[in-house]
Amino acid sequence: MRGPREGFTETLQTNISMLRRRLRSSRLRLEHFTIGRVSRTDVVIAYLKGIARPEIVEEVRRRLKRIDIDGILESGYIEELIEDHPGSIFSLITRTERPDKVAAGLLSGRVAILTDNTPFVLLVPRLFMEGLQASEDYYERYLLTVGVRIFRYIALFISMLLPALYVAVTTYHQEMLPTPLLLSIASQREGVPFPAVVEALLMEITFEILREAGIRLPRQVGQAISIVGALVIGDAAVRAGIVSPVMVIVVAMTAIASFTTPAYDLAITMRMIRLPMVVLAGLLGMYGIMAGLLAILIHACSLKSFGVAFTSPFAPFILAEQEDAVIRLPWWALRYRPFSMTENRLRQRPGNMPGPPGVQAAQRQKRQGERRGEVGDG
Repeated sequence: MRGPREGFTETLQTNISMLRRRLRSSRLRLEHFTIGRVSRTDVVIAYLKGIARPEIVEEVRRRLKRIDIDGILESGYIEELIEDHPGSIFSLITRTERPDKVAAGLLSGRVAILTDNTPFVLLVPRLFMEGLQASEDYYERYLLTVGVRIFRYIALFISMLLPALYVAVTTYHQEMLPTPLLLSIASQREGVPFPAVVEALLMEITFEILREAGIRLPRQVGQAISIVGALVIGDAAVRAGIVSPVMVIVVAMTAIASFTTPAYDLAITMRMIRLPMVVLAGLLGMYGIMAGLLAILIHACSLKSFGVAFTSPFAPFILAEQEDAVIRLPWWALRYRPFSMTENRLRQRPGNMPGPPGVQAAQRQKRQGERRGEVGDG
């Protein structure tokens, strides 16, 4: 995929140099802390003065100074000690190994926390939509990015709800299916001894075990074991009449859709939500699914990350920030930063739209007029 190939290392000074190489400005501020009574770990917060909100920077300072622990061995320690809602299923702090992503976060008003001995850098505040945005979205043409992002949102709902919808429809709402499809599913499940909810839970748990085993096994055999194991166990379960073929298809589609989520922590969250949704669908059908979705939405809307609403700009709805939410406008149209995170909203002056030579000349004249004060910012 398009983008830089380098990443942060375990050395703090090397990571700082990578960041300074991308942001060669006197606005870049670095503040050093030493955390851990025994480990004496070096921690640095980075932000752009005049862009990051002072209250967010001060809140980061306050939370880091409050930490009193014997050792910090990885940035995950700090993440759990400074987050707003420790009991939430959603991660409210972004972690990344990519210097370009950290630099982009600083340019949008975020604060970075760099920890010695780990390549993972923390970024605050965090929004829900960032889990479905990848760095390469801003390097490819915007029309391609729009299509890819829409597919990601569709895949997010598939990975969270498809098994639950299958259980609800086949158990309580058979009238929602066309008759030929309903007869086909019924004929496949004729010899299955379990109800649909038990069948779905059995397959989901089996696949999660295979996935975890594939991660922990050596690289040379991990992928082979996970793929061959899924094929062999799935085929054997169908032949033995334990599960139906359509359930294998549903679980396979759900697993593939979960891999489209760029943020690993959000993908894990959707995997953990999937099993309770299947149980609710088995107990109450579509009503259980809707109740579960409402509970998740209410919980997500109540979260804040360092004073910023986690579900912004969807809830509260901010029309001006929809230009880089589900869709992404071209770079020449992204004039403003998110105002919830920055005190300097203007990202670029108008007149950067490319075009034929005549259009570019008119744009140059417009920029010159603005510099002379003849045209306002609009």
